[in-house]
Amino acid sequence: MTEFLAANAPLLRSISVLTLLGYSVHVALRAGVFSFATVGFYAVGGYLTANLLEGGLHRYLVLLAVLALTGVLAVLVTPVLTRLRYLYLAMATLALTLFVQSLAQSWPTYTGGAQGLFGIPRVLLQGEMFTLVIGVVVLVWLTQRSAAGRSIAALRHDEVLSASVGVDVRATQARAFVASAVIAGTAGFVQTSSFGVFGPTDISFGVVVSCLTVLVVGGALHWVGPLLGGVLVAALPVYLSAAGSWNLILQAVVVLVVVVYRPDGLAGFFSWVWRRARRRTPPTSAPTPTAAATEGATR
Repeated sequence: MTEFLAANAPLLRSISVLTLLGYSVHVALRAGVFSFATVGFYAVGGYLTANLLEGGLHRYLVLLAVLALTGVLAVLVTPVLTRLRYLYLAMATLALTLFVQSLAQSWPTYTGGAQGLFGIPRVLLQGEMFTLVIGVVVLVWLTQRSAAGRSIAALRHDEVLSASVGVDVRATQARAFVASAVIAGTAGFVQTSSFGVFGPTDISFGVVVSCLTVLVVGGALHWVGPLLGGVLVAALPVYLSAAGSWNLILQAVVVLVVVVYRPDGLAGFFSWVWRRARRRTPPTSAPTPTAAATEGATR
């Protein structure tokens, strides 16, 4: 097991980062907030981690600083974003991400400019990385099973009806947006403290596409969807590398097949397989009465 973890360490790091980014989008989407701001907060977490680690700060304190800063920034922009809906909200969050990307290019003393930051101390242990990912997965699962999770699901389907039964629409969406930002900042922390590099390529528009791909392939609204999507999207380039120039084409075909034939993603597919398997399981037959019991009943 140890040899497997060591041999596949880069792949496991990529899976962890993509899974956290997927959950960042997922948490906001379940509350009806279609946000592209994930990559912006991911950049904040990544660059802050790089500078604090290079300054010699302990990784646990760095993580706390990342969580605090991304949470505060999300709270500051939330009053504006919660006034918008649908396409306007998506465009506003995309503009926020583009602003952060432009700022990263224009602030070389802090971000390294177009070259990015290299030689960052790789201080995050593999077990700590897994703990962060599992912690996020468990929190999302517990939230969706709670009364608050059911309120969020109802909010996504009908805001007016949810408001009529006492759900504070804006407050609920604001909390979901802040949680999304904090998870994205955590992804930036994991990326920087495990790979030791962070730069413009890590916050390009391709990362936005990867976040959406993770969500769609895994299952946008299922609690385990981002985890399944993160595993598939990270593993495909590795295991299809032998295809050479056909690599990207095969990746696109796999994603297209999942999207067309399973719109609910891998999570929906596995749920369907589980239901089919349960239907085919024969019911346990009732025990037949023994002869002695039958004779006693007739008497």
